[in-house]
This record gives sequence, structure tokens and C-alpha cells, in this order.
Amino acid sequence: MRRSTIVALVWTLPSVVFVLVTALVYRAYRIAPPERLGPDDRARVMELLRAALDDRDPPPCTLAGEAAPVAVTVWSRGRSIARVDGTGTTPCAAIEDAARSLRPLPQLRALAPDVRVAARIQVDLVRGHAPLGAGYWLFAKLAVPGTADMLAINSGIEGIGADVDGRTVMLLPHELIASKLLATKRPSDDMPDFAMGVDLKRIGSLLAARAGARTPVPLDRMWRFRTDSFVEAPDHTRPLPLVRGVPPAPPLTAQALRDAALAGARYLVNHLSPSGRFIYEHDLASGRKTDPEHGDYSMPRHGGTTYFLAQVYRITKAPWLREPIERAIAHLVQLLGQGRCAGTLPDGTPFDCVLDRNDKVAALGSTALVVVALAEYQRATGDARYLPIATKLAAWLRFMQRPDGSFRHRYDPITHQPDENAQELYYSGEAALALARMYVITNDRAYADAAARGIDWLVDFYDFFLGGFFYGEEHWTCIAAEAIWPTVQRPKYDDFCRGYGAFLREQQPELGEMPDEDDLAGSYNVSPFVAPYNTPTGSRTEAMLSAYALGEHHGDPDPEIRAQIRAALQYALGQQLSPDNDFASVGDVDGGMPASPVERSVRIDYVQHVCSAMIRASEMTGVVN
Repeated sequence: MRRSTIVALVWTLPSVVFVLVTALVYRAYRIAPPERLGPDDRARVMELLRAALDDRDPPPCTLAGEAAPVAVTVWSRGRSIARVDGTGTTPCAAIEDAARSLRPLPQLRALAPDVRVAARIQVDLVRGHAPLGAGYWLFAKLAVPGTADMLAINSGIEGIGADVDGRTVMLLPHELIASKLLATKRPSDDMPDFAMGVDLKRIGSLLAARAGARTPVPLDRMWRFRTDSFVEAPDHTRPLPLVRGVPPAPPLTAQALRDAALAGARYLVNHLSPSGRFIYEHDLASGRKTDPEHGDYSMPRHGGTTYFLAQVYRITKAPWLREPIERAIAHLVQLLGQGRCAGTLPDGTPFDCVLDRNDKVAALGSTALVVVALAEYQRATGDARYLPIATKLAAWLRFMQRPDGSFRHRYDPITHQPDENAQELYYSGEAALALARMYVITNDRAYADAAARGIDWLVDFYDFFLGGFFYGEEHWTCIAAEAIWPTVQRPKYDDFCRGYGAFLREQQPELGEMPDEDDLAGSYNVSPFVAPYNTPTGSRTEAMLSAYALGEHHGDPDPEIRAQIRAALQYALGQQLSPDNDFASVGDVDGGMPASPVERSVRIDYVQHVCSAMIRASEMTGVVN
């Protein structure tokens, strides 16, 4: 075999195999999307069930179509307080059966009138079935260990049921999400945040418990199903169709983005303690929150979140933001004062760096994010009182930069020595942005030159044969490249960010590209088998906004990047928690950004990245108009 043929096979065979396996799985394993009720029929179903909830005689049912089992969930203050199933030989018979089961439930009868009015009803009409996992011929033929768990269901779309002792029991898609049994497998130790698959063993136990059985349901007795799902609107005026528990997103407009960014800021303010510390994580299913006053606390996460709040304040001047920002900045400065990293450079320049309480080594990115936050605070408020602190931190960033523009990423404050070998994602781009922002608030050309050297090194790194075919996580690089404009105007920055945008678009599904999964269009994903994480949608859109702005600066904005940005923002608007879709979330959560459609927790950095993209885009008329 000729060498050229071997090379071609090495490059193309893995892709061919992946496409073939994907096609086989899709063709053999797919449950067709359900035929969905129209708005009028949804309203009729909800009217009948609302009458049962209010203990009134129901109106006559006029629903036509094929018979389908129905599951009804009643939500109150973010919790499921009732769940009944209905069956029958016609759609009306099934819904009326569910209504009869719903009406006498004591937990519903005990609701105060105002609580009953605020409760929301969700309906799931079961519309399709298929075998599960190892019970399916494809997995039996492949016989790959763990495959049944990894590719068991379409997460958030499909539920799992079983027939136990003559009784049918079902775990609905939203119940599987709330149980935290989705995205439980981590194929690679090198990517701890990348998870897929389900815990079928525990699901078997849950199904058995629901049926009153003692023995877990075995895998070969489980099956998958899809539903036509919808929920009452908060004001009960219309039922909202749901896909992965999410109703239709609002239209993409500058005002919608501005409102969403302010809602994200409001969420963060509501999760800011009196001391100035943020509640880092909020679990939506339980309402549990991390304790900001005890345990480890991350200064870089605090810095990044405070940066976003200052950014929103700079753009909107919303008066309610000023005091929380002051509180958060003051606490950040207090934490810095407790650090163990300050010193003097060989030329006598004082410096400092960020060192969290339990850290022994200082990280470049941590200090960079705090500098970005302090600089953004000064840009937003005009208050320069923290400039001396930012100057000392920036002195350390410059000390960590090599003559060729690259950065050392780790520093030992005891030996006063940088680590010449350690390299981490994001850090160099974050440092370049911090130096660019220092130039903005000081007009000191030394910062601009240092930022440019850092960006040059990052961009020139890709100047080799395959450099245009793959990229690392370079979103901070493009943000920094635009931040230093117009002081530094290098066409190669524009070229690099256009290439990076094209690379990212390969990971961004378009409408119709992933059959049955148009709700994920605009997100960034690595596989149709894995629900996308929402943070990359935000951070990569931040980068693409800077890439588009660079194109505008050079007189040639990229329409593909514009479309890329718009698709991502439209997706993000639907993911953000709002009165329409917060019915299954406990606590004050509106404005928050969940980890993904199937991982229902909110962290402050999720909100920071997505809502930063939103507020920036709201000001860019070339993007949203």
C-alpha cells in the first residue's frame, strides 16, 4: 500500500467510522419525535386538569386522536407536590382518568388558595416506546462494555419505564434530571467536566420503589419512551410546549439581551452575602446552596463575577448594582490583603499576586482575573482608589512574562521562583486581557506593549502546517486582541479570530443538523450524544463578539461570525431561568444559568460568561439589528 494511501486512511478512517456508528445508532435506536398537540388542544387538556386541581367539575373533553398514557405533575414553589398517571382507550379517557386521580389528593386539597393559583400543571403524553440499552440488538452485537450506560437514552428527551408485577411505572424525563442520574459517566480523567450516560442500576432501583417492589428492575425489562410535554404559563393564559423542560425562547432582540443580562446580574446580587462573598452554587432541584462564609472560597471566581457586575453597571448604569459591586470589590481587596504573595521585584517595584487561602502556588490566571475586575470597576465607576492594588498585581503579571511574550503560569511565593514548565488553559489570554485593560485605565504604553507581545505569542503559536485546523481554548485571546484596539492594530489578530470562529462553528449545530435536537441549535457540543454545557456557549460567544468587532474595526465584519453569535445567543436566552421556565427550580433562581439542559445547578461563573456575552451583544447594533 502506498504511503499516501496510508496517510489518507489515518486522517479519514476515524471520521468515517464515527459517522457510520452515528448513522447506525440514529437509524436503529431513534424514537421518532412525538406528534404534538396544538395550542387549542393543549389549552383544553389544561382546562380539564385545572378544574380537578381546583376541585371543580371539569368541562367535557373533546380531544381527538390516538390513545396515549398521560402523566400529570403539579409544581408548587419549584417542587413536585403531586404526580398521577392516566390511561384509557381514548385520549380523553386517559386525561379524565388522571384528573380523577388528581382531584382527591390531600396534599392538593391542603393548599392555600393563593398557593393553589400559583401552582403549575405539567402534562406528559407518552407518544413512543423503544427498547433500552443492552436489550437492543445494536448493543448486543457491539458488546462494548459500558455502551448501554453511555448511550442509554437521549437525555432530557426520553424517559425510562418498566412493567413490574403487572403495573407500568415510568420515570419522566424531568424526573431523571432531578434525580441526578443523567450525565454520570466520565469517559476521560483528563476532562472531568465532560460527562455522559446514565446510572441504569440506580434507575432500576427507583422504578422498583415506585412499583412497590423490593428487587431492582433488571436492564432487560426497562424501556424508553418520549413524550409530548407542556406546562401552564405562570398566569395560566396558555400552556407552554416543552423540549427538555424548556419552553420556547423569547425572540432575539437587543432589549431581550439587555433584560437577560440584568436578570443575571440580579441573580448574582441575590446570591451575594452581607460580607461581600458570593454563594457559589445553587442546586435547582433541592434549593441547596453552598455556604459562602465557610470552606474554601475562590478569589478568581469572585473576581470574574465582580468583573461581570461592573461591566453591566458600566453599560446600563442600573443604580441597584452600585452598592453590591462596592461590597464585592471591598471583600476582594480584603481577601488580597490576607494573601502571602506580596514582595518586591529586583528593580524595587512592589508586586502582589492572588493566592487563595489553601494554595501554595500562585496561578497566573487568578491574578489576571482580579486585575480585569479592578480595571472594569474603575472603568464603570471612575473610582481610582483601587488602582495601586491593580498596579502591584499587574507588575507581577509583567514579571511572569518572558521576553518572547509568553507567560509562566505558576509561581512559588516561598522560593520566589516561577515554574518554567507548567502551562494551563486560559491563563495567557487572561493575562493579556488584564494588561490591555490596565492600559485602558492608565494610558501607560508599557501595558499595551506587554499585552501585544502576549497576544502575538498566542497567535503566532499556530503558525505551522496544521495550525489553522485546530485550536485550544483561545476565547480570552480574541477578547484581549479586540480590547487593545485601536492602540494595537494588527491584521493577524483579525485573521486568527476569524479562523478560530470557523473552528468553533464546526462544534455548533445548526437547525436541522442534528435530527430531533433542534432545541440544541446554537450551542457548542462535541457529540449529538452529549447535552451541551452552557458555559462554553457564553465564553465562546464573548470571543466571537470580539472577533466580529475586530472585523468591523478592519472594515470587513464577518457575516458567518454574526450568524454564529446570533444562534448562540438565541439558544442561551432559552436556557436562562425565567418565570416561564422556573417551575421546577427551588429558590430565588430567575436570571440564573444552569450547567446544561440536563444538569440543573447554577454556578456564578455560568452566569458570568453567558450574561457577559448578552450585555456586550446588546450594545452591538451590527449583531442584533
